Amino acid sequence: MPSNMYWAYGLSIHSDIPCPELPPHPRPTKDADVTVRLLQPVAQVAETLENGHYEVRPGVFRLAVPGVANYRVEQGQTIWIEPQDEASRDEVRLFLLGSSMGALLYQRGLFPLHGSAVETKWGAMVFVGAQGSGKSTLAAHFHGKGYRLLSDDVCAVAASEAGFQILPALAQVRLCADAYERLGTPEGARFDVDKYVVPIGEGYCADPVPLRVVHVLRDEASETPKFEVLRGFDRIQQLLENLYRPHYLKGQGTQTDLMRLAGQIAHGVDVVAVKRRPDVSAIESLVGFLESTWAEHYDAGLSEERT
Repeated sequence: MPSNMYWAYGLSIHSDIPCPELPPHPRPTKDADVTVRLLQPVAQVAETLENGHYEVRPGVFRLAVPGVANYRVEQGQTIWIEPQDEASRDEVRLFLLGSSMGALLYQRGLFPLHGSAVETKWGAMVFVGAQGSGKSTLAAHFHGKGYRLLSDDVCAVAASEAGFQILPALAQVRLCADAYERLGTPEGARFDVDKYVVPIGEGYCADPVPLRVVHVLRDEASETPKFEVLRGFDRIQQLLENLYRPHYLKGQGTQTDLMRLAGQIAHGVDVVAVKRRPDVSAIESLVGFLESTWAEHYDAGLSEERT
């Protein structure tokens, strides 16, 4: 059997390269849902693709990252990597577990949100928002309070007979320098390409969790955070705007089904706007605010109507 076997996004992944970011497979098997294949290194990475550095066609996604590697994702089953001679393994894995994995999730008909998710007694709570809005930082602080992490950066939503679930993925969070310092330099953390990587260890949730709320983080110059349940088409629009690399969806064979899935998710779970000061120092108070708000809304079954 392959030496590198992992379990993420509900998928058995066999990889030619070690991926310490992925949880090991709990029950190793010869059969794989996804195979990551490493090709011979090349002197240069200079493919010319339809959109400059990427190309999307039904069942095939190609990505060219200068100085790092060429990637090809096929049929939601195989990711081929052609690295450049001088590329570091950290850089190669960054685009494997980010852009390439996001494209693969699209091909498999999953709904990948660009955000972070934690497990709570009410269900999975997902945080999405613009780049730098503090999604990973918020998840890391919830983890510090005892909540288990489900995923960071790419959160895959899957439909099930019981509703919608968040599938567990990377057992780590990636933090900018100021957020990392406020956590007190956690044990085992390392600097990787552009951010600090903090492994979660035992605080990782390895099982799918029913999706309860998608929180859209928004900046507002206010001392008190606000929690506003969105209604109507705004719910669907926010889900689509916070897809992981939404431009990778156009041209996928699953595009129509995923657009329909957005409407179903919006109807089945709460989508809320969380307005707060964009300040790392305010994260701890935001965590407390969300905990009390969740208790108020969901302990007593007082979820806002989604009409």
